[in-house]
Amino acid sequence: MAAVVLVLTQLGTPSSAMADAPPAVDESRLMPALSPTFTPWSCQTKQEGPVCKGERHTSTGWVPFDFGCGDTPLWANTRSDRYQTRYYNEDYRIAYSEFRTNDIDYLSTSPTGPAMATISTNVRFSEPLAVPGDARTLTVITDGALWDIRSSQGAAVWRAVGTLVEPPDAVGTFSGHVTAAGKTTSFVDAPITEVLSDDTFVSAVCAAVTGGA
Repeated sequence: MAAVVLVLTQLGTPSSAMADAPPAVDESRLMPALSPTFTPWSCQTKQEGPVCKGERHTSTGWVPFDFGCGDTPLWANTRSDRYQTRYYNEDYRIAYSEFRTNDIDYLSTSPTGPAMATISTNVRFSEPLAVPGDARTLTVITDGALWDIRSSQGAAVWRAVGTLVEPPDAVGTFSGHVTAAGKTTSFVDAPITEVLSDDTFVSAVCAAVTGGA
């Protein structure tokens, strides 16, 4: 009989795991606030502070592109899949963020397509802050295929794979490999403006649209 009483007593006692469940995250206190474009957000209280995860999936449809090629206007259909994790400290100030990004611009000389070229980005990037909550101290570190500009026929016209580091109030630097016109060049801590200038970008895009390599 004593054994039965003991078993019933144990069954009626809440587990320590349930008793010690972490408190819910008060999302209204988070600094900065969660982006409304990444929904739904899922937040949990961890030992160091709140951790929040969200994702965003968008498609623009065909819209005018930023520039044309000579007298030929371009249209773009941008599709983007992004996943974000934010790490906050105990004071609810953001200390670090991580992203996974897969963005593709489909380009055409027609306002309704079809795609004649693509600009794709497939990267992971992080955003540590030297001072939690202070965006002025944020550094962006991007790893992966930063730009892949290619014709719909297949061959890449211009492609950069590596790491881009963009500290606050300074020019970003690139370390990795760039392949252009069939030639691959290596860079170490090169200013990004030397790796990919505006003129180089426009030329590569227009070459891809016209099927050049």
